Amino acid sequence: MTRHLSTTAGYAKRIGWLLFEDVTQSPFPVTGVSFTGVVKTEQGDLPIAIEHGEQEHCLALTIPALPVGRWPYAVHAQDESGEDLRLFSGYIGAVDSVAPIESSTVYDIPVMGITIPIEASKTIKAQWLSNTASIIAAQQAQQNANTSSTNAETASQAAKTATDAAATAAGRAEEAEGYAGSAWASKRAAAVSASAAGTSATNAARDAKSANDAKTDVESLAATWPETVSDGEKKIVEARNEAVTAIQDKQAASVLAVGRASQTAQQNIASAQSTAVQAVQTAQTEAVGAVTPLVQRAETAKDDIDQAERRINTAATNAADSATSAANSATAAANALAAIPQVDDAGNMTLDGNITAAGGTFDGAINANGGINIPLAVGAPMDTAAVNRLYAAGMAGVTGILTSNAFLNTDAITASGSSTVTKTVPYHLAGIKIPKGTHSTIQAKFEVSNPQWNYSSFAGFSFLWRATNAAKLSFGIGRGTKTIRPDLSIDSYSIIPANGLAYNHGEILDITFDNVRNTERNGYTVRVREIFALNNTDSWQVKTTTSFIPASQNEPVPWTIAKVIYQQKSVASIARYEDTGALWLMLTGGQGYNLYQIATCRGVSNFETGVGISSWVTDVVNNAGGDVSVYAGIGEYTYYQPGGMNPVFYSLEAVGVNAIESEETAGFEDINVPLES
Repeated sequence: MTRHLSTTAGYAKRIGWLLFEDVTQSPFPVTGVSFTGVVKTEQGDLPIAIEHGEQEHCLALTIPALPVGRWPYAVHAQDESGEDLRLFSGYIGAVDSVAPIESSTVYDIPVMGITIPIEASKTIKAQWLSNTASIIAAQQAQQNANTSSTNAETASQAAKTATDAAATAAGRAEEAEGYAGSAWASKRAAAVSASAAGTSATNAARDAKSANDAKTDVESLAATWPETVSDGEKKIVEARNEAVTAIQDKQAASVLAVGRASQTAQQNIASAQSTAVQAVQTAQTEAVGAVTPLVQRAETAKDDIDQAERRINTAATNAADSATSAANSATAAANALAAIPQVDDAGNMTLDGNITAAGGTFDGAINANGGINIPLAVGAPMDTAAVNRLYAAGMAGVTGILTSNAFLNTDAITASGSSTVTKTVPYHLAGIKIPKGTHSTIQAKFEVSNPQWNYSSFAGFSFLWRATNAAKLSFGIGRGTKTIRPDLSIDSYSIIPANGLAYNHGEILDITFDNVRNTERNGYTVRVREIFALNNTDSWQVKTTTSFIPASQNEPVPWTIAKVIYQQKSVASIARYEDTGALWLMLTGGQGYNLYQIATCRGVSNFETGVGISSWVTDVVNNAGGDVSVYAGIGEYTYYQPGGMNPVFYSLEAVGVNAIESEETAGFEDINVPLES
């Protein structure tokens, strides 16, 4: 059935009970039936709350708070079999305000009764409960009153809208006063329209009050009527007819008044808006034509000023640097002059170390660390650099001793999807091919002895790795188990701390290569995400480092990567972040430099660190035009030299290029987005 309702905008409204009966008018329980209701508005669908009553054949409906307007709604029922049926529907009129009647009066919404047929082939009949003719008359009168009130309220809203539109038109007319005098006429017309609209609103409110007064009279009359019609049916029918006639008269008068007000307001406002819009558009066109050249000249002048300011700043910086350099040079010259030994009157010069230049005598011990050229017999070699070469060769041997090989277990490499693994050299080199339009998660591990007990001397690791398109490389370092998650998006984390992100001392490094060349800067961006935890309270953190690797020629990254390198200068503290570790990429190709530092890291402690890095995970999403390949090979572990220092770190830092551009640390938020198949 169709049933139209009304409510006040902005307030939820409870509308009484639905009673379900069978054809014998006996209560029909609906405890096994679910009910849903929805109101469609411009902001989306809003649910109607439907609750089972205290009696098993009753329901209560609550309309949500609605904006001003007329909104369609529907109530559906679904039984245990899953069949969905619409019980009733219609429109809900939500008005902004209504003319007050009496604040102490409470108006009940009539009760709805639904008759359930005994036979399954029959249809459901929904009707408002009408056990007496008096209630029928009261309901009819109330419906007419509600309709009249809604129409009056709609007219009031229309009048308010007209007033707002008139105010807007007046505002626009004021803005256009400086450009065109014709806007004044529009403003006066808008004011007249506002006055007419106000009068219409007053008339509509008066008519609405009259209609509500009639409704109140009818309800008061209905309250005194008996519950049966056995001895008063004729009087009830006459009263009902009189009530209906009164309501219809009020309704007709209200609608007529509202119609006249709406038509007058619309005509006046349309005329005012047309004139105002035309005047404003003309003024705007003239203003734009006059202002545009000035704006262009101002922008040109601003560019010239900015350029001049940059040149002035550069000159000032250069001048300051030159002054600082000159001051430093003067200080150094003065210090050098003061350090020169002075010659006394006898022509002698006394040097530090008790050396007398005149007699060539030495009164004290001589420190020969600076080197002494000792004259040798004729024919003996004098190239003392040979000693340095032997010393350097010995240090190189020590460095070689303090390293160990990590063999790539080519038999244990796995690749998801339709990728294929080729063992180029068993336990040394392998190639993985990812077909076009597919994705793959590749896992590899290294075989190495475990030269450690409770503590480890792990200081760094480097291994062969390269990819021919966009890819992500992840690996864990140090203590704590890690969880590997395959076939996720490139931005997701392929490795996270295990055991529900339980706190531990190790960390995870995640390197992303997007393979997108920046043609303006001539190079590639590399992102490194470091997952670490300083203590159990603050939990896990993520440090994101962005680096830029220049590539002026045909040197795509990660195609040109030869090795991925991780080194620590010293043992890291568990509870502090001190940048003890770093990541480098060793590149091949035509770059002027082939060693780039792409991130600094906290590093790991030597407590139960093990071999440091034992495996890696590579993710590839192949959106290229052909196959993508990943090439992997053996690695090499570096251990601390005596004194707990790692000279390899300092050497790499000295000869490499720092490519880091930005660093940012935030709390760890897991990214776990599966790839679409």
